[in-house]
Amino acid sequence: MQKKLVQSSLAISAAAALGLSGALVASPAMADNAPQKLDLQSEAHVQKALSGIEGVNAYGTDGGELSIGVAKKTDEIKKLEKKYQNIKVTEGIKELKPYAKNDLVGGAGYLVKAGEGGGACSTGFSGWDGDGKPVVLTAGHCSKIINEQTNEFDGDTTVDQTEKPSISQANGGEGFQASGNGVIGKWGFANFGGDLLEGADSDNWPEPSASDIDFAVINVDESKYNVKNGITDWSTADSDDLAKSTTEITEVGAHKDGSISKSGRTTGKTEGEVLPRSEYDFDYQNVGGRWVHGFGVTAPIDKPFSQPGDSGGGVYQGNTAVGVISGGGNLDANTSFTWVADLDHSLEESGTDFNLEKPGEETPEAPAAPKAEDQTIEPEGKVKGKAEAGAEVEVKWEAAEGEKGTQAKSQAENGSETVKADKDGNFSVEGPEAEGEYNFTATATVDGQESKTTEFDVTVEKDESETPAPAEREISIDPKQIAASDFVKEDNGVTITVKGFEEGEEVNLEVASGPEGVEGIELEETANENGAAAFSIYGTSAENPEAYLGKYDVEVTGANDTEDESALTGSFEVVADEDGSGGGSGGDDDGNNDDGNADGGAGDGNDDDGNGDGGSDLPRTGAELTGLAAGAGLLLVGGAAVVLTMRRKNNN
Repeated sequence: MQKKLVQSSLAISAAAALGLSGALVASPAMADNAPQKLDLQSEAHVQKALSGIEGVNAYGTDGGELSIGVAKKTDEIKKLEKKYQNIKVTEGIKELKPYAKNDLVGGAGYLVKAGEGGGACSTGFSGWDGDGKPVVLTAGHCSKIINEQTNEFDGDTTVDQTEKPSISQANGGEGFQASGNGVIGKWGFANFGGDLLEGADSDNWPEPSASDIDFAVINVDESKYNVKNGITDWSTADSDDLAKSTTEITEVGAHKDGSISKSGRTTGKTEGEVLPRSEYDFDYQNVGGRWVHGFGVTAPIDKPFSQPGDSGGGVYQGNTAVGVISGGGNLDANTSFTWVADLDHSLEESGTDFNLEKPGEETPEAPAAPKAEDQTIEPEGKVKGKAEAGAEVEVKWEAAEGEKGTQAKSQAENGSETVKADKDGNFSVEGPEAEGEYNFTATATVDGQESKTTEFDVTVEKDESETPAPAEREISIDPKQIAASDFVKEDNGVTITVKGFEEGEEVNLEVASGPEGVEGIELEETANENGAAAFSIYGTSAENPEAYLGKYDVEVTGANDTEDESALTGSFEVVADEDGSGGGSGGDDDGNNDDGNADGGAGDGNDDDGNGDGGSDLPRTGAELTGLAAGAGLLLVGGAAVVLTMRRKNNN
């Protein structure tokens, strides 16, 4: 993706500061301020739009959508994104600097001065040290002046300029001509092997050591050169700019058996084969009279992997840097041989902190792809998934193959929406209105980095299953008639049970009317899981039960009632003991029972044993309250009302 954006931005003339202006060509404004659609009918429309607003570093159009790349969303960009529904903004796209001939990449030639003479070597890999300073890795022996007779060091070389690529030997020239860009920099760490291997008897040579490496670091003068990640393939040498065509290097690692590549100023880019341990079981090789840790590479004699001047050149497999050229020769009449100083080992032994990206400017790791399962929804139902918390998730959909002709509304077939995942990573979008099968994709963006795309299927269909009819509302009052002496007993009273409400709904009971002098009440209960609630009403003036004589009307309503639902109504009556069906105590008023003990209620005193049946025609149904939370209500009696009631009875 990044490569595509780079190419696109280069195609936009020299526009490092493209922008969107207020002179946007758009469809007519919607009366309800809904997002408008930017007119992208032609490149002219796009170019007219891309002017004035700063911070746009890349753009492209596809399928009626304008994609914009910005380093960071400004308030102006955010307003633009909100205003137009077919603009997609991606953060983290930086302004690109034009290629320059002083860009320093791996595989280029450089000159060194050695007293009155000099020579040429090759750069291995360009990057940055731990402090963010530019460096180049190369071979350690390039930093040494070596006495040809004694093989001893006569001092250090001096780093000079890069070599002019167009006349380098890799491009068919004579070579050794300076580029004119100035001195690259100075040597940092440099080492070429261990002690000199002197004498013809190899048994007397010093033992090799892990620190015997052929490796050096050039501290680059950043006022003259820009280091760039990558290693050149030499295809742009004629332009004297090797940075125009490179292979990106993404990591440093150990070499593997198989094919391998190299870039250097003498032979350019070449291919070879790693010499497997089964054929060459050595970790150290005598290079120029010194042990060097590394591995071997072979190539045909007529297409050598390396030649003199390629020393220090970068050796890589795919996008992994594995070494720099140390030395070479012919293995036999048909095979050339190259010894490569292994880079992972050399970096570790030298203590060099090498980075392929400048510290502090590393590209954030791409977020994980969103998770979304195949799902079935109703028209315009929620399509759900999960992503990294706070991620911007772009969800797109289109009618599945074979479904496009059956969609109810063509405008609902395809769609796109970008939403933000919440703190738990959940996201959702409103699905299509038209029924059918849809192919969905979801892509997350975090800190300008885009995840891989997740694909899933969504079926849109109406739910044809019947919705259960709500339970019919009922009210039950028990007993409907109660003796006054029972009404003032808390464990007797009147129980009112209602059904047909929603679980958890607040249910309100009101004594809407009653006898004069008795104060009404309101009670509230919560409907249980069966949609039922119960209330208990009794009097509190036990010393004067007759104060409650009369009829009481009740109304029950629910908090979720609609305009079409009326209140449940019912009534009960409190009667004098001789008329009551609930059973009093101490017999009836005339005391005609043989033993004077009535069980309360409607007994007429003529039974043989003087015991009434306790109002068997209106039995209590306490069993109906099982599992119900019964409320406790009170009917309050004022003093004046009691007096009036008593006075009336005495008069009677």
